[in-house]
Amino acid sequence: MGYPEVDVIDKPKVELIEIKIKRINQLFNSMDPSPFLEKDLDDDAFEYIVSSVREHHVKTKIKIVIHLPLYEKKRVVEEDTRKAIHHFFEYKQKLAERSIKLKIEEGQKSLIIGLVALFSCLLLREWIVNAYSTLLSRILGEGLVIGGWVAMWKPISNILYDWWPLRKEERIYEKIAKTEIEFRYIQS
Repeated sequence: MGYPEVDVIDKPKVELIEIKIKRINQLFNSMDPSPFLEKDLDDDAFEYIVSSVREHHVKTKIKIVIHLPLYEKKRVVEEDTRKAIHHFFEYKQKLAERSIKLKIEEGQKSLIIGLVALFSCLLLREWIVNAYSTLLSRILGEGLVIGGWVAMWKPISNILYDWWPLRKEERIYEKIAKTEIEFRYIQS
């Protein structure tokens, strides 16, 4: 008689983003006069965290681990640091969200302009081709058709493609804003 089969539930793998610093201040922009909870992250820390998250699928669970010397433990208010990091990425997420909205609005406005340009080019082409039956008028007419469609390129690009990278950034910032942050202290 064998042992009953037991289903082992696999825990989702958590990817660690490890940051080793000597002082907690290294995480934040020293030139930012804002109160601690509203401080910007240091550019290098920001780039490191974002690029580390980009290396993984958006659905991969991550955790930020901040390694500090043991002597920093008394200076670090862990919960405030977590809030400051989360607040910063929530802010970046809102900026990305706004950029998406602006990109789509720009696409809609440029679509109207592009359609007017295309319509004008097609009307002008018809008038030239009907008024003059020369090789030059046909060449000019074809040029107007091409020009009209070229005028549509930017609106189509804005509406269909240009907002995708911004959406990806927004999702990365949202993910980091909700990520668990752990502190580990090491003997120096």
